Amino acid sequence: MTRDEFENLLDRAVEQLGNDIRQNKAYHAPDAFQQRVFDVLQELAKTQGAIEVKPTFHPHAFPDIRANGYGIEVKTTSKDSWLSVGNSVFEGMRDASVKEIYVVFGKMGGMPSVKWGRYEDRITHVRISHAPRFVLEMDRDSSLFPKMNISYDKFYALPPEEKMRHIRQYSRNRLKPGERLWWLEDEDSPGKPLEIKLYMSLTQPEKIKLRAQGALLFPQILAGSRVKDKYNDVAFFFLKYHNVFCPQTRDLYSAGSVAGKARGGNYLLRSLQNIEKQIAEAARQLPNDLIEEYWGEPVEPADRIKEWLKRIDRQAKTWKPSGHLFKDEGKK
Repeated sequence: MTRDEFENLLDRAVEQLGNDIRQNKAYHAPDAFQQRVFDVLQELAKTQGAIEVKPTFHPHAFPDIRANGYGIEVKTTSKDSWLSVGNSVFEGMRDASVKEIYVVFGKMGGMPSVKWGRYEDRITHVRISHAPRFVLEMDRDSSLFPKMNISYDKFYALPPEEKMRHIRQYSRNRLKPGERLWWLEDEDSPGKPLEIKLYMSLTQPEKIKLRAQGALLFPQILAGSRVKDKYNDVAFFFLKYHNVFCPQTRDLYSAGSVAGKARGGNYLLRSLQNIEKQIAEAARQLPNDLIEEYWGEPVEPADRIKEWLKRIDRQAKTWKPSGHLFKDEGKK
């Protein structure tokens, strides 16, 4: 069966399916609509001969239906919309006998109607919840894969970690100023737990460890007091990598409670002096991809404190923090 012959079969199927859902609301339920798609395709296939329409190998397999090497994924929405959240980007239970995939979409809201399209052409976006899933739009020609500079067939063949690399880059390119990525789990790990902890509920050693990592990764906290939002990236980092919500990130570095008993002077400087040991530990232990993500370049652990001192000096401008922090570092 050629692609043109199969698409002709889909044309006939969606015409009948559209009439069916307008005449009978019993087909509006997702399971009922999927069964009706299967039945209609089987009926029409008999008129063309040598076409076998069958379910895929498992009830939860992707796509839902197979026919002579073609696959049909069935989607519905109760809304007056041609948009639906689709399958996981990992497609872990894809039927290996299916070489090309189409989607048959039933829109039950407004004037009920049915459309078909090539699956890869209808995928326009990735939505991140507990795991990344494709978004399907039947009335929009804006396929996701050219935006990621890869074809759907090549993307499907990639291992999960390579797929996530493409998804992360795509997601980063869509960020607005001041936004950061939330975590993206991969298929082979449970990811981070969904529970969010309040910073105030952590133990003192846990608080100091996080403050040290935030200070190292974000030299901009040394910028002048008039610089707005200079602590925002620290808050995003805590949330993204540690599931910790800190409503007053500013207080982590400039409050008297972290600067010591003395009053007056430069609270920010004293708060960093108090955690030099933990900052040095963060410099030794943080993975290089994290350093590269936030510093824009990889830096070997042995060179990170020296590089950090250069960066905080550039941020401070009106004074020289390196003259007060890690004084022995300048002698190396």
